[in-house]
Amino acid sequence: MGDGIRTFVAEDLWLLIAIVTFALISVVAVAGFETLTAVIATIGWFLLTPIFLFWGEEIATAVFGEVEESEDDPLNELKRRYAAGEIDEEEFERRLDRLFDVEDAFEDVFADRTDHPTDESETPVEREREIDR
Repeated sequence: MGDGIRTFVAEDLWLLIAIVTFALISVVAVAGFETLTAVIATIGWFLLTPIFLFWGEEIATAVFGEVEESEDDPLNELKRRYAAGEIDEEEFERRLDRLFDVEDAFEDVFADRTDHPTDESETPVEREREIDR
């Protein structure tokens, strides 16, 4: 199953359950089935919604497995290749420096964008010039 489905179960399924429960309660109540309305409300709102709201992440992990942390992947891959002897120490150091330079560049770009809120009247070219300064 995809990571999107896992994220949905972990974070948003409780809200879908609450909305569907409300719709079912409304339809069943209009039809005149008060007992069934109470059962649906109890199961949907008082059982399933809180379970998925508070333990959605644990349920998603149990059903779909652990999330693979990808933010360290380039560094871990570099370490693995060095440990396996695929690259020498000089190549390891060169790639490590380049990896950290790229991370620093991204941090600088995002810091510039949050420090200087853009004016909606600015064009993308004007925003780019402001970032380059």
